[in-house]
Amino acid sequence: MRRGRIKLVGLAMILGLVMPVLIVPNVLAAEVMVEQVPVQRVRIVQEVVKTADNVAILFDASGSMQNLYKDTNMKKVTLAEDIFKERAARVPDLDWNVGLYLYTPWKVFYEMQPFDKEKFTAAINDMDSYKPSLSYENQPSPLGEAIMNLDPILAKLSGKTVIFVFTDGQYTLGERKVKPVEAAREIASKYNVSFYVISSAQSPKAKELVNDIASVNTSSRMVTFDTMLERPEYTTGAIYMVRDNAIVETELVSKVVGVQLDNILFAFDKANIRPEYDDKLEALAKFLVANPEAYVVIEGFTDSTGDPKYNLELSRRRAVNVEDYLMKKYAMLAAQPLTPTSAEELFVTIWHGKALPVASNDTAEGRQLNRRVRITIRGL
Repeated sequence: MRRGRIKLVGLAMILGLVMPVLIVPNVLAAEVMVEQVPVQRVRIVQEVVKTADNVAILFDASGSMQNLYKDTNMKKVTLAEDIFKERAARVPDLDWNVGLYLYTPWKVFYEMQPFDKEKFTAAINDMDSYKPSLSYENQPSPLGEAIMNLDPILAKLSGKTVIFVFTDGQYTLGERKVKPVEAAREIASKYNVSFYVISSAQSPKAKELVNDIASVNTSSRMVTFDTMLERPEYTTGAIYMVRDNAIVETELVSKVVGVQLDNILFAFDKANIRPEYDDKLEALAKFLVANPEAYVVIEGFTDSTGDPKYNLELSRRRAVNVEDYLMKKYAMLAAQPLTPTSAEELFVTIWHGKALPVASNDTAEGRQLNRRVRITIRGL
């Protein structure tokens, strides 16, 4: 037996749908004991679970979206189109309905219909090459009208719809004089929708607008354009999740005895983190400080008891509390505070309510296991 230092053990290598990922279900430790023993290893087989039935994409090609992005020598709108083509090519076939719309000016490039990768890619190419009568710099941006244009489309759909809105937070009023936030509230009150606002807003007023749209219901959110490019989970995580099915195998290996990092469990109707998880989360924060290339996906869940809308908000609070805890520990250990941008890149926080149970909700024991936050380390 020997003592050694180790940063991260117990990682199961998974080939993800968007990129290779590392799931961390077991151990984070600073100093550990190592010995040769027969142990059981867990091999993970992934199952994809759809979390949305329909996807609507509203593209703004005017204003700041025509600006070059950093040192890429590419326009933001072109880069966004390329990213969506690349991610669309990798998503699993799960019978989504998809619609692609330009709203500067309004034009349908992929009418809401079953998702076909080749046809959708062709539609994005058509949008990229489209030249309106006015230059994009002079085009109006009737975002409120664009959101309301989805009303008759959504009326024909069933299930949940995710609406991706690309915007710089600037808009003009169309013929109906409807403002974007009012339009988003009306649509959210009538249909089961989530707004994912991809923001390139610069001014305080524009940033306030995109945040207000993302606040129309619990399942909506805002993410910056930069982060959308760097973290695919903000797009893919909106429409599907991955269930990990474990297959146990036994072999003789060097076993590391350390601190286990399992799901973070919660009491009924509670979102506060139990003291028993303090050391485990601190170990994770230490690992993140020591491995700057890594980032964390934090997913909140509930059991099936109670109202689904309440459960969605409860799962959000659980995930955000874990994020806040890790953020404070990280800042303390790194001896520097996280900026909003760096925090958004380091912690991808998602919530799913009662979806994807890991145990039966018919027993108290099973419901306890389902009241959880799942943590995944990626980027290694």
